[in-house]
Amino acid sequence: TMARLPDLIDFAREHGLKIGTIADLIHYRSQNESIVERIASRTMHTAHGTFEAIAYRDKPSGGAHLALVHGNISPELETLVRVHQPVSILDILETQETTHSWNMSAAMAAIHAAERGVMVLLNCEESAEQLFAQFDALNNPDAKPQSRGSSMDLRTYGIGAQILKDLRVGKMALLANPRKMPSMTGFNLEVVGYRDKPNH
Repeated sequence: TMARLPDLIDFAREHGLKIGTIADLIHYRSQNESIVERIASRTMHTAHGTFEAIAYRDKPSGGAHLALVHGNISPELETLVRVHQPVSILDILETQETTHSWNMSAAMAAIHAAERGVMVLLNCEESAEQLFAQFDALNNPDAKPQSRGSSMDLRTYGIGAQILKDLRVGKMALLANPRKMPSMTGFNLEVVGYRDKPNH
């Protein structure tokens, strides 16, 4: 069976070994390397106000991600954060129904109304199959699947975390349903709370 930390501490002491945690490894790698790179930025005027838009490239896959930033971000100050993935043209057009915990319109309005906030749009490419599947889910609310955000894998969390770290986010209030998440301490990110989705 897999040894737990108390067993590992005894084993390491007995054999003169050092112990490093997964959080230590993530922290080291996040300080010394990144799998995302900034490509471009511009001021963007939207229906919900003005944001700084920053485009990122995912180095392993070449995928595109976008961050919309409002206000002055500082690690020690609470930042309202929404990480939205994958992004569909239907998410942009539809202002009521959504297959996510928050729709984009409500999230952008909440972030712009806050003192500071960030909306991260992951995987900004959409296949025909993804579009048709979401269209079907919106048309059949009784059969609507769980929020697609709940299927985010560890790699996706890592990409979102590296973008937030690059933007100097530290303490985060998430526009999302409360959920069990991988530890963000390796990225110097702390979830301080969740905001309920608005009523439609």
